[in-house]
Amino acid sequence: MPSQLTGKTFLNQYRVEELIASTPLGELHRAVDERTNQSFALTLLPKEISDDIEAIKELEAKSKKLQSIQHPNLAKYFGLYQTPTLAFFLEEWVDGPSLKDILNQNVLSAEEAIIYIKSLCNALEALHKQNFLHLNFALELIKINQRGEIKLTGIANATPLNQKASRKLNTQPLLYTSPEEFNEKNLTTASDVYSLAVILYQLVTSKWVNSKQPPKSNEAIRKTHLESNPPSPISLNKNIPDHFSRMILWALRKKPDERLKNTTELLSSLALSLKLSVDEIPLRISGTSAPVTSAVLLSWKFLPPPKASLISDTIPLEDRLANISTSAPKKKKQNATPIFFLLLIAGIISLFFFIRPAEPVVSTLPTITPFVPNITPPPTDTPLPRPTKEFGGQIVFTCTRGNYNQICMVNRDGSGYAQLTDMDASNYYGTFTPDGSALLFASNRNGAFDFYLLVFAQQEILQITNRIGNVISPDYSPDGRQIVFANKVGDNPTAIWMVNADGLNPRLVYTGIRDIVAVAWSPNGEKIAYAMSSGIPQEYEIYTMDVNGRNHLKISQGLLGIGGSVDWSLDSQHVLIHAGPFGNKDIFKIEAATGNFTQLTNGGNNAGASYSPDGNYIVFNSLRNNDQADLYIMRADGTNQVQLTNHPEPDWGARWVD
Repeated sequence: MPSQLTGKTFLNQYRVEELIASTPLGELHRAVDERTNQSFALTLLPKEISDDIEAIKELEAKSKKLQSIQHPNLAKYFGLYQTPTLAFFLEEWVDGPSLKDILNQNVLSAEEAIIYIKSLCNALEALHKQNFLHLNFALELIKINQRGEIKLTGIANATPLNQKASRKLNTQPLLYTSPEEFNEKNLTTASDVYSLAVILYQLVTSKWVNSKQPPKSNEAIRKTHLESNPPSPISLNKNIPDHFSRMILWALRKKPDERLKNTTELLSSLALSLKLSVDEIPLRISGTSAPVTSAVLLSWKFLPPPKASLISDTIPLEDRLANISTSAPKKKKQNATPIFFLLLIAGIISLFFFIRPAEPVVSTLPTITPFVPNITPPPTDTPLPRPTKEFGGQIVFTCTRGNYNQICMVNRDGSGYAQLTDMDASNYYGTFTPDGSALLFASNRNGAFDFYLLVFAQQEILQITNRIGNVISPDYSPDGRQIVFANKVGDNPTAIWMVNADGLNPRLVYTGIRDIVAVAWSPNGEKIAYAMSSGIPQEYEIYTMDVNGRNHLKISQGLLGIGGSVDWSLDSQHVLIHAGPFGNKDIFKIEAATGNFTQLTNGGNNAGASYSPDGNYIVFNSLRNNDQADLYIMRADGTNQVQLTNHPEPDWGARWVD
C-alpha cells in the first residue's frame, strides 16, 4: 500500500518500509531499525492525537507499565515516540498474515477457531493481571507468525481496569466495541470478552454480529451493539455445535453482569461445548488442527530481510548526499596534521558545552591591530517570521562520529538524516546562509580551522578563510553580507572577528579580557551577543554589543554555570543560553534589555539552544537519554519537548533553516 511515510527515517533510526493496515490505533507500518536491521511495527497516531498535549500525557502515563508486560501471545510493546510533527508507537513486528487475511480465505471450524481463542485469552489474561483492558480489537491486530504462533498486538492504548475507555485514536469503525463502552460506563474484563466474542462470531460465520457485512457508519454500529441481538451463529453455519453457538451468544449479552465475565470462563465454556479440555487445545497452528490457517501460511510470502540503510558506511558519501533534498558536493578525505591531535581530543571532551577548540600553535601569523569596521548597520525593523514548514525544514548539527566531529543534517520531523562530511578531520559549527542555499562550517582539514561553504546547487565546497587563526561559531548578518565569528590568533584571547560573506576583508572587531567562545547576530541587525569566559573553567557570562564593537552590556545576572552558546529570539528581545550546575544544565532565555531570565527546561542536562526561523520552536541538545547527547525540539515556551535524534555518539550544536 502506498504511504507518504514510506522511505522516511524517524529519530535518526527507524526507517518506514511499507504501510500494512489501518487499525484502531492508527496507520500500521513496518519499520526497520537502521542500526540493527531489526523490523518493528510502527503505528502512526492521527494528527489530532499527536497535537493534543493531554492525549500524549495520557499515553505517556501508562507507557512504561505497558512496556513491562510480557507474554508469548502478546506482541512486545516498546513505547511511545515523538518527533516535532508526529507521534508513533513501536512494538514487536510479527511477520505473517493477520486474522483478516485468514478470514478472507474461508470460514473457520469451531475446532480451528478455538485455537485462536485460547491464545487470545492467554494474552488478555496477562494484560488483565496487570490491571489493563485491551479494548482495541481488530482482525488486523491479531497476527500469526511463521511458526504458527498467534500474537495479539496493539496494547499501546490499553485502558486501566474499572475506568472509562481511553479516547479512540483513529476513525476506524468501532466494530468490536462493547455496549458499556458506548454508554461510557466503567469497564471490566467482561468488556474484552464481548469484543473477543464478536471476533469469534466472525470466524465461524464469516459475518459480523448483524449477520451481514459491517455497516460503514459508527452510528449504525453503535445501534447494533446497543439494541440488536445477533442471530444464532449456528443459523449461519450448520457445521458448528449448538452448544458452541450458545456460548458465543452468552459472551455477547448486552449487560456485563449477565455475560461471561472473564477469559477463563469464556475459554473453559467454549472448550466444554466442544467436549475438549483446555489443555487439549493446541498452543499454535498446525496443518491438522487448523487447515485454513495452515494453507495461508504455506502460501504466504514472508517479508524479505530489511533493505540496507541508505546511511551505511559501505555506500559512498556522494551517493548518500544524493538522497537528501538538496545536493551536496563530492569531497576527498584528507589527513589532519599531527599538531591537531590534542585539539581533537579536547574538542570531543568539551563539545557538548560548546567550548572552543583547543588552542593550536599558529606562530606564523602577525599580531593583529584591533580594527573597527566601517559598517552601516542594516535597517532596524524586526524581520517578519519566516514560516517553518509543518513537515519541512532542516536542521544542521555537529555529529561526533568516531574520532572526529562531522556535519550532519536532519529534517525537523526526525526523518532524512544525512552525514554531510566524512573525513579524518574535525568539521563543526555548521550554520545555513540566510537563504538556505549553502552551509557554512569550520574545519581543520587543511591544518588550522578555517571556514568552508558547502554550496548545495553547485555541489562544491569553497574555502572562505585561509589561515587567519582558528575560527569557530560563525553567524551571518541578517542581510547575509557579513559573518561574525570567534577567532583564536596565536597567544591572544579568542576574540570577535568579522569577514565578508565571500571571505574577503577578515578583521578583528573586539578583543575581550578573556576568551570568547560563541557569537550571534541579532535578527534586527543592531546587536551581537557573545559568551565570554568568566575566569572559571567551562563557565561564561553573556554580553551584547553594537555591531561596531562598542557599547558592551553584561546581560547575564543571577545565573551560575552558564555555558558557551547564544542565540537570539526572532524579535531580538531575548537571548537563549544554558546554565546550571555541571552535569545538570537547563535552557534559559534572557531579556536583553533587563537581564531578567526565564527557565524553559527542567532537568535533562541541556545545552546549545537555537530558535526555529518562525520563532515558535527551539532545538537543543540534551543528555537526558542515558547520558547520550541527542537533539530535542520544544515549543518556544518550553512545552512539548520531544526527541529528534537518537545516536550513541554525540549530536550537538544545532541550527535550523526553513
